[in-house]
Amino acid sequence: MPNISLWLSSLALAITTSVQAQTLPSQAPTSVQTNLPGVQALLSKMSQTAAHINYRGSFTYQNLTSELQSFRIEHWIENGIEHDRFLFLNGPERLIVRDGQPVDCKALGDELLQGDFAKIGKSLIKMDQLYQFEIRGRERIAGRWSRVLQVLPKDPFRYGYLLNIDDETGLVLKSWLIDENARPLERYQFIALELNPDLSQMKSKSQQLHEHKAVANVTPCNPTELGQPSAWQVAWVPPGFAFAGERQLANGQSMLMYTDGLSTFSIFIEATTGIVPEGSGKRGATLAYMSRMVVKDVVYRVSVVGEIPVAAAVKIAQNITGL
Repeated sequence: MPNISLWLSSLALAITTSVQAQTLPSQAPTSVQTNLPGVQALLSKMSQTAAHINYRGSFTYQNLTSELQSFRIEHWIENGIEHDRFLFLNGPERLIVRDGQPVDCKALGDELLQGDFAKIGKSLIKMDQLYQFEIRGRERIAGRWSRVLQVLPKDPFRYGYLLNIDDETGLVLKSWLIDENARPLERYQFIALELNPDLSQMKSKSQQLHEHKAVANVTPCNPTELGQPSAWQVAWVPPGFAFAGERQLANGQSMLMYTDGLSTFSIFIEATTGIVPEGSGKRGATLAYMSRMVVKDVVYRVSVVGEIPVAAAVKIAQNITGL
């Protein structure tokens, strides 16, 4: 999935107002048959070309548990480094800042999207074995023409997508994440987009004080070889998901990250002396499943969080052990 969707997973956790689920349009764009190389070229443009473009714009976002929200996004490159700003336009002023990603960095998800598996291990399943891709015509979004890409999962362990990919830039102008019943779990759509805006003006505005400012982590670049968690063994993940790195958080939690190129999930593990509630909760497409694990007489709280169905999260949690 493009970087913007990873940001939206974080935004989904911050939005709490509930709304009724809505259904997909009854009339989809006319289907246009395409071959896999054409789809891979489109995905490659989506994941890489867009990162090299300076732009700003506004978009709307909604999931099953939120009202319609609006945001402003700014993205620019300076000295080969990416800079991103997300400003909430509804409610209290909140700004998410991300700096420091080299523009030529390839995250693991980008490698998977483009089918470049030589550097990341021969055991990975190719994208077309996980999803069915089909280009379904063209659609005008925010005054710009885009290709509509339908992405349907081939197993029950992941969700599907409808993506509108800008013809010129590869930016995802519209995205619907859909469940097995074709209901949109979350969706965003650009309503305005400006390419190559005045860089000095954007930088000046980004330095102004905001009521609430948060700094987001930078996605790790893809290692030359796939590693494994240092202290834990995860015996089962859905087919095609690859270990994308781990972090030790300030609260003592271990965070293990996985992706199949479009979807992501993380496993949080921490020792505890308290009662561990077991069960799941959901905000939009982001599921959180919590369970209890005992290793060498130590109780651990295990949380699986990500864009996956509950059946997958439960099975992942049940297959974690200490080394």
